[in-house]
Amino acid sequence: MDTPTDDAGDGADLAALVLALIGSRQSVMPKRLEAPGPDEAQLCQMVDAAACAPDHRGLRPWRLVRIADSQRAALADLFDACTRDRDPAATPEDIARSREKAHRAPVLLLAVLRGEPAQAAQAAQAADDPEVPLVERAITLGAALMNLLLAAHGLGYGAMLTSGRAVRTPRFARAFALAPGEQAVCFVSIGRARNASHRRGRGVAADFLGDWAPPPG
Repeated sequence: MDTPTDDAGDGADLAALVLALIGSRQSVMPKRLEAPGPDEAQLCQMVDAAACAPDHRGLRPWRLVRIADSQRAALADLFDACTRDRDPAATPEDIARSREKAHRAPVLLLAVLRGEPAQAAQAAQAADDPEVPLVERAITLGAALMNLLLAAHGLGYGAMLTSGRAVRTPRFARAFALAPGEQAVCFVSIGRARNASHRRGRGVAADFLGDWAPPPG
């Protein structure tokens, strides 16, 4: 005889777990992230979670680039060069701060938004397809990154998204061999949080949710 299951109870438990995970997540600055970072299997779990994001027409309009430990010095050189390009009068302190950012967090990923389709079979899909405009592709990337952050949090890691002017420069695009139609969006830093930090106020539902009021006539 089968044992009856309480589907409603299971659903409530799952909802409580999901809401607790989302509500307890917070960004942890890269300088506060320490080793050990996620192993290969855990990182793949995070990326698998990212791939569950809504994706209109399945275009896969994003990818992640991992920066290995052995490549951090090259990334520091890139940050150095981008800083000098932006400000030829940058001080040694400015340069040192820009270089130091390359060595934070045990795991460092670069998130790239694809304006062009990811698959050859979708080559006929124009980058400016009105059915899936760039803004929708950016939303897919944002949802993917949120999934990744939540997965990292669920696995016991801290994480944060960071950007900056360097990632939007031609020099940076060349260094990461970005294809036409691609743009670097942000870095994802992942590691063990050194200590808990004060969470900023996030507001409540009423701060964000309103009702539509159609115009008269």
